[in-house]
Order: sequence, then C-alpha cells, then structure tokens
Amino acid sequence: MNYWFETPEELQAAVETLRGLGTHAQKLLAECVEHQGVNRTKASKSALALEDAGFCFIDELSIFDASVRIRPSLYGEEALEGLENISCA
Repeated sequence: MNYWFETPEELQAAVETLRGLGTHAQKLLAECVEHQGVNRTKASKSALALEDAGFCFIDELSIFDASVRIRPSLYGEEALEGLENISCA
C-alpha cells in the first residue's frame, strides 16, 4: 500500500526516475531501506543523485570528517517497492 503517491501515474513517474539513476543507486537505496540507513565515509554520486531526486536524506555524522549517514525517505521506500513490484510482474 502506498501512502506517498496519490495516483498510479505518480508512482510510475517515481519508478522511472529511480530506474534512470541506474542499478548502483537502486542497490544503495535498497540497502538504506533494509537497514533504515547506512553510514559511508563520503556521499557517492549515486547517493547525491538519490538525494537530489528526493529518495533519501544525507546527513553529516561529524564536522571533523566527511562521514555521512544516508537514510531513505518515504518517497524513496515506496518508489523502490514500486520498482520491485513492477520487476516481479
């Protein structure tokens, strides 16, 4: 059940955007959803692209280094679920 998207077309648009970001970004988002966030030494291009699209949040862990925490947004979780459902159909 989707809570973020009001129409199937909105979900489809988000799925297409996620598909367009590539498999590395999709795997990173899946890992973030599975663990409700992951820590990295720095934000990758895929992580930044996911954040720009609204699929995740990137938070700095420390002001002394570039470590970041990447957390999925509800939008990202539901887009990933939609992608998986479409791939399985």
